[in-house]
Parts: sequence; C-alpha cells; structure tokens
Amino acid sequence: MMSHAERGVGEIDEKPGAAKLVHRASYAILLFIAAAASFNGFYTKIGFREGDWKRGFQAIVDGSAARPYVYRQLLPIIANGANRIVPAWFQQKLASLHGDDGRGFYASLFSSPVALNPVYSFRYLTFYLAAFAGAILAAVLFYLVCRKEGHAPEVSLISATLLILLIPYVQTRGGGYYDDFPEAAFIALAVLLARGAHWLWLVPVALLGTLNKETFILVILALWPLLNQRWGRLFAVLQVGILELVAGGIYLFNRFRFAGNPGGTVEFHLKDQLAYLGHPGLWLFKFGRVYGVFLPELATIVPALLLAWMIWRAWKDFSPSMRQFGWFIAAMNIPLFLLFCMPVEVRDLSLLYIVVLLSIATTFSKNPGVAIGVIGQRPSDIKSETTSKLETYSSASLCD
Repeated sequence: MMSHAERGVGEIDEKPGAAKLVHRASYAILLFIAAAASFNGFYTKIGFREGDWKRGFQAIVDGSAARPYVYRQLLPIIANGANRIVPAWFQQKLASLHGDDGRGFYASLFSSPVALNPVYSFRYLTFYLAAFAGAILAAVLFYLVCRKEGHAPEVSLISATLLILLIPYVQTRGGGYYDDFPEAAFIALAVLLARGAHWLWLVPVALLGTLNKETFILVILALWPLLNQRWGRLFAVLQVGILELVAGGIYLFNRFRFAGNPGGTVEFHLKDQLAYLGHPGLWLFKFGRVYGVFLPELATIVPALLLAWMIWRAWKDFSPSMRQFGWFIAAMNIPLFLLFCMPVEVRDLSLLYIVVLLSIATTFSKNPGVAIGVIGQRPSDIKSETTSKLETYSSASLCD
C-alpha cells in the first residue's frame, strides 16, 4: 500500500499541474473576453466602412479601393482565397442555416446589408473572423511580451487586458480599420521573436506584417536594438537589411499592382495639425464615443498628460535595448504622424503600442499590491505554500 507520505507527495505533485492548467485556462479566457469586447467596441462603431468607395469593405476585397488603403491586402487575400477554396455547396449550406429567431445565418450574425449580399456574404464572414483573430492574437502576444520582459504573470495579464481594451479608445477620433488589430499582433510578435527566437522567424512576419499594413516597414527598422543585443551590431544590421528587402519587396509589388487606383502614397496634413493646435477647445475638452459612452478623447490634454506621465515614470525601468527600441519607433512614428496624419487620429501612433504596454506593466510592477489584489496570490506565495506542505509531508514520513 502507498504510505501516507507517498500519498501526500503524490497529491502535491498532482495539484500544481491541475492548478497550472486551470490558471492558464483562466488567463486565456480573460484575454479572449477582453479581445472580444475590444473588437466589438471597434466593429459596432465603424464596422468595415461598408459603402465607402475609398476604403470600405467592398472596395478593399474587390481591389478598387484608393491608395494607400488598397495596399493593405492581408485580410482581403484571406477572404478572397477562402471564397475560392471553399466549395460553393458548403457556402450555400451555410447561408441556408437559420438561427433560433428564424433569421438566416448571416442575418443573425450581422446587421450590415453587405453581409447579406450573396456576392459578399462568405467573404464578409471570413474577413470578420480574420480581423477578430487579430484581436485575440494581439491580446495573447501582449501578455507574452510582458512575460518576456520579466513581468509577473498577474502584471502581464492586467497590462495585456488593459491595452487591448484601450484600442477602441485610441480609435475614438476617426474610428478604426480592419487592419488595426492584426497590426498590433504583428508588432508584438516581431518584438517577441526579436527578443527570444531565431531571427529567421522574422522573415514571414516581415512579409505578412507589411502585407497587412505598409508601416510595418518602420517596425522592422526599430528592431535593430533588440537584434543587436543578441546577435551583435554588424549581424543585426544584416538581419534588418534582409527583413527590409522582404518587406520592401511586398510593398513595392503592391505599389506597382495598384498604381492605377485613385489616391496616392501619402496625404500631407501638417497644415491641419498646426490649425488644430490653434483651436484650444479641440484639445482641451473634446469628447468622443467609445464602448457606447462619451469620454474625453485621448488627444485632449488630461488623458494625454496622464499617458505621458506614466511613460515617463516607467521609462527608466525599461531594459536598455527596449529603451532604444522605444526611441527608434518614436523618432519615426511621431514626425510621420505630424506630417501625414489627420489631427487627433491617435490610432496612427499605433507603432508605440509596445511602449505603452510596457509602461503599464512597469507601473503595476512598481506597485505589485494592486495587481495581486486584482488577481489573487503571488506565484511566490503559492510556491511557499507548496514548499511548506512538502516539508509537512516529509516530517510526517519521518515520524511514521
């Protein structure tokens, strides 16, 4: 028969494994729910801009959208590819399904008239699922980036959840685009791989990230400090050069492919930015709707100062290579935002997501009691409790 001590140690061995599984499942569920809420906050406000000939869903999947929006081809390729690959009989079967309320499959899922058009229905569904998958991946990758930077699981979970939920708030002025969530996921994935994987894994990320949005070319440049830390200066330059060839190649391909589309590569808005600063009412007390409620826009003075203060306080605790990454990305993103983006459309500063994420995580790490109070025990407390039980069972074994 198994002794009392053996049974005790067996229970200790079994419980941490089960507890770890439940722990991870709980984290995954929370990240999924946060991603779903965030995506819903984006989609219910702006949808996929159906009916907009310049950047709406129909124009994007048909390839007739204006430049530079038409360059963002990842999700259109997925939707059109699925439409070609999936048999027509399956698509018809899907369309013939009915919900509990008696409405058709697409009518029960979407309110958009475009989604009910048989020409677009299946592509709309695929497009929607791909964009939603981008939100889920972004939330998970935000968490993994925080863990890679040494933050505790609880802090990483809260930080990833907060940032993914903040994305619709970032999109308050001007709304969001279908490529926003995949873009966030690709940025986080690139940083994660640059920090801990073989650099060749970044090649497909460079291709797909640029196919999703052309500004990913800038993210690749900013990876140099992270690659330099692991591979050395010259090899990091070579790596970034190869990655830029891949990213630049796909960008140039799309530029030639859609050269006949209306629009242009960029639009100059520096004059609009300066005019905006001349109207204090716009950046002092401007409100916008997000998650169905009206909140001060992120570009107004109070939220902007709070965000800047948080980043300033956290900055010195970033690792040196991550600080360099932050400087690189800010030195590119902020001037380009001022030159080529509409005023207050803060979503165009999305390349700074990792800086904001790690600022949130660092803030919580400086005040760990807040994170612990939200989630529960520290991992060290759990470990100490388990060690104490092991010592108790060991004593019992000696006494027996």
